[in-house]
Formats: sequence, structure tokens, C-alpha cells
Amino acid sequence: MANEAKEAYFERNIIVGNEDLLLHRKFNTEQKIAYDIILQRVFANESGAFFIDGPGGSGKTFLYCALLATVRSKGFVALTTTTSGVAASILPGGRTVHSRFKFPINIDEKFSCNISKQSSLASLIRDAKLIVWDEVSMAKKNMIEALDSLVKDIMNTNVLFGGKVVVFGGDFRQTLHLSENMRAKTDPSFCEYLMRIGNGKEKTNMDNKIEIPKSFIVPYITEKESLDLLFNIIYPNLHMSLHNSSFLTLRVILTTKNDFVDEINDRLIAQFPKEAKTFIAMDETVEPNDQSQFEDFLYSLNPAGLPPCKLILKENCPVMLLRNLNPCEGLCNGTRLICCDFKSLL
Repeated sequence: MANEAKEAYFERNIIVGNEDLLLHRKFNTEQKIAYDIILQRVFANESGAFFIDGPGGSGKTFLYCALLATVRSKGFVALTTTTSGVAASILPGGRTVHSRFKFPINIDEKFSCNISKQSSLASLIRDAKLIVWDEVSMAKKNMIEALDSLVKDIMNTNVLFGGKVVVFGGDFRQTLHLSENMRAKTDPSFCEYLMRIGNGKEKTNMDNKIEIPKSFIVPYITEKESLDLLFNIIYPNLHMSLHNSSFLTLRVILTTKNDFVDEINDRLIAQFPKEAKTFIAMDETVEPNDQSQFEDFLYSLNPAGLPPCKLILKENCPVMLLRNLNPCEGLCNGTRLICCDFKSLL
């Protein structure tokens, strides 16, 4: 209960920066229409459920941030939720729907949210003027139905979503459709290429495969030379930009297999200056007497979703948080962080 009260206090006292308050001035036409319609419902105390639809880069998150800033700047409560932890980490006050509304991990047709109507969380939901749920396309429909039932119960009404203004976002082809790619606005040919793929209109070759433009491809010379070329493209002038956290956290190399991940990690870490620090996992057998016999075997295991048994890091290298530690501080599963220093436990 104490943690719940602390979280409710945090939600009611989120500080809105001046930069966020001015976001609406940078809207395109579609964003402005959605922004005006939603806020009209919020400030008129009218109910409404909206879907913000658009592919990645079309400005959905930008719109959410502007809506949240405007509502919170008036002293009202606005709840920000997402289906995934990664999406939650980039929204101000973002939480996963499982965390915010106490949805169980294993969801079936009969599940319900375990929230007492007398709790501080119920009071927070009751006072919310706006509820935002991003990446809703990843959620099962009974989660949305459960939210509807929860808010109706808390508000003691049968009105849809308890009379709240709820904004869903994701890759829907429905109302308030955002189509202009703001993230890649300076590269219109790339925007058009993404839209053709997303709409299933990109031409295919004789093998019924989409061909990647040559400008997107790093030519193969040798494995080492091609990887070094890729590194130089993604992380240009690495040594000159180590103290720029956004330079490191806004860049990423994706690959298909964990073996490739390990190889690329090792090569990139080697390019960072200063001495490497090696951390060994502390795995234990169920029976203490078996520890010495199976220790080498334990060190050979690298289960998915956990750090490697032998983790090599250097100062200023980026890492990813695998377990939710402190949602109030924006630390959610998948949050990207920077190693600033290493301490030894005494």
C-alpha cells in the first residue's frame, strides 16, 4: 500500500517542461486535428475513445507527449500506459498496462484487475482526465474489455470507459490516421519505401522477395572489414562522442541470432577506450554439494533474457536494463543506459 501511495503521489506531481508545452506548435495537419478533438473532450468533461493510427515515425509519440503536457499543465491527472516496457520508457510517466492497472501476467477470458475501490490507485484512476494506451495493437481484446470494466466499476457508471477520455495508439487503419512520416521527413524516398512495404505494394523479384536498395547495404569484403565499415557508419567518430549519451543510446545494431549479438558486442566493446571490466555470473546449484561438480557447466550457460555468464563492459558503453527496477524513475524493461563507473562491493 505504501508503494502504491508513493506511485500515486508521483503521478500527481509530474513536472511538465516548457519544451513539452510547446510541442503542439510543431504539429502537422493530422496531428493538430487529433490534438484539438481530444482536448475538446477532455476540457468539456465529455467521454471519448480514440484510436491514433499510423506507422512508426508518423508522430504518434510526439502527439501523446503534447496531449499529456497540456493536460498535466492544467493541474489534471493524465495516465500514460503502453503494452510494452520499451514503449513505456520513452513516454513521460509511462507505465505498462500490467503495472498500472494490475493486469495479471497470464491472461484468460475470466481475469480481472485486483484494485480495491478504496485504494490510492483507484482514487488516481478516478481523478484521471486522460488515459493514453500506446501499442494497443499488441494487446488482447479482453485486456481492453477489462480496462473498460475496471473504470466503470471505479466510477460507478455504465458509460464506456467510465466516462473517461481514452486514447489508444498503434498500427490501426481507423480514425485519426497519421500517415506523414515525421521521423524520416528529410528523406521522402525512404518514407515512400516504408509505406509501400507496410501497405504491401512494394515490388518483388522472381522469388517473390522484396529487394533491399543497394544504398541500404554494407558491401561484403571480409567479415571483419564489413563489420568495421558498419560500425563506422552507425557510430562515426566513436572516440570523439563517448561523453554524448544520446549519441550512444539513439543508435543500435540489430541482428538475427544471439551468436551474432555476442560477436558484434565484443568487437564494439573493444573499440571503446580504457580498461575492460569482466563480470562473472554467480550461478548456484540447488544442492550446495553439487556446486564444484557443475560449476564449469553453469558458466557455459547463457539463457535468453539474461546477461551472458561472462559480461565484459567498459566505461561509457551502452547497456540495456532487462528487469524493471524503478518505474517511477523511468527504469522499465528494455531501458537503454550508459555505464558511467564500476564499483566493487566491500
